[in-house]
Amino acid sequence: MTGMPTFPDPEQIQQTLTKAHRNCQEMELAGIELEEVIVLLEQEIRRTRRKHLGKMLEQESS
Repeated sequence: MTGMPTFPDPEQIQQTLTKAHRNCQEMELAGIELEEVIVLLEQEIRRTRRKHLGKMLEQESS
């Protein structure tokens, strides 16, 4: 058989695994940062809604 598959050398495999691991860590960090931004936006939406509802109730009771 002349069509034997060739395997990459172990150093190339290790470099690829190292890059893949780093990419996973970067994606995880990006996900955490995105979650933090979402939490801040949700807090701002709640603050704005609370302020709006407080004004509405204040006007109705006057």
